[in-house]
Amino acid sequence: MLEVAAAADTVRALWPLRVTLLDPARPVVVTVDDDTARTGTTDSLTPGRAVPGGTYNWFVPTGTTAVMSGRWNDQVRLQLSRSAVAWVNAADVVPLPEGTPPPGGAVGSVRLTPESGSVVLRVPLPALVPYQVTEDEHSVTLRLYGVASDVNWMQYGGTDPLVRRMSYAQPAADELTITLELAPRVWGYRVRFDGRDLLLEIRRPPALDAEHPVRGRVVVLDPGHPPLGATGPTGLREPVATLAVALKAKTLLERAGAQVLLTRTDSFPMELFPRTRFAEQHGADVLVSIHANAFPDGVNPFTNNGTSVYYFQPRSADLARALDRALIAELGLRDLGMGRGDYALARPTWMPAALTEAAFIMIPEQEALLASEDGQWKYARGVAAGIEAFLRERAQQ
Repeated sequence: MLEVAAAADTVRALWPLRVTLLDPARPVVVTVDDDTARTGTTDSLTPGRAVPGGTYNWFVPTGTTAVMSGRWNDQVRLQLSRSAVAWVNAADVVPLPEGTPPPGGAVGSVRLTPESGSVVLRVPLPALVPYQVTEDEHSVTLRLYGVASDVNWMQYGGTDPLVRRMSYAQPAADELTITLELAPRVWGYRVRFDGRDLLLEIRRPPALDAEHPVRGRVVVLDPGHPPLGATGPTGLREPVATLAVALKAKTLLERAGAQVLLTRTDSFPMELFPRTRFAEQHGADVLVSIHANAFPDGVNPFTNNGTSVYYFQPRSADLARALDRALIAELGLRDLGMGRGDYALARPTWMPAALTEAAFIMIPEQEALLASEDGQWKYARGVAAGIEAFLRERAQQ
């Protein structure tokens, strides 16, 4: 019952609020699984947010265990450590049997193993605890939650030049960080569990030629949508336009010596994560997802249209900037700039990735641009030139 009083007036109403108190002496331990329906179309990562419904800060792999410390509607709060929490979708959480002990313990010595295309850090875990990976220009840091350090040895596994130095720290009683300082700039990484070990794989940058930067490189182009996608005033569908642009960009990049693969070559719907998986499985050096923009309700189309490019991982900012500059030069539209956005096709960690929104399909003139051969070639030249400029810049560093 909710009661509100003002002066001599009182109003009472039933409030459909259900409150349940969790007993801290009987912690609820859960495991994370983003594919409980077993569709096989997910990336096996559950996004974690600092606040319910907020932006993505963590990507929790299937099999991770944690203590559930709260729930708000369809969001569950995971207690990563004493001071850190992450909110995840309740549908991605499976309670473990009552009495399951909370995950935690000590992390022992770690080892680097050089491989032909990467260096792998193996971290023995007491349980599949939550983690977070962050990157800087020349470093990758792994933060493990709910654990303490017993790292006596940090074995480099030889004199491989990729990793200059390893270090660890205990910033909190139940948080451990391991930092790898790299000689080159970060190109990509990926993380997986191997039994109770965590493997952090650091990708070697490709050998680039500043004179011919795309020669021999694997470029994956993703024609955005279907399913869904925007539709222009005369009925031009976004998936049709993006495929036409991607095919033309493929031609241009192949002329420059690149190996170019498309995530789709027809109009059949394709979900998001099979696209990112395709890029990783084929060893893409660069991934670019090609789109045409649209407006939500309440946005003035005459002052907000133009070209924009989005990235998510820090290493991809230079790729987004190069694409934005090249697209503006080719198309001549208003520059809405580059930005960070948590789009699925911009989030891969194994390679630099960006998502382009070169024009607004809902603006008649820009729909006509996207529908024309000339406009499609301009968009394609912008994509190809942006990729080439990014790779050339990396080759010169």
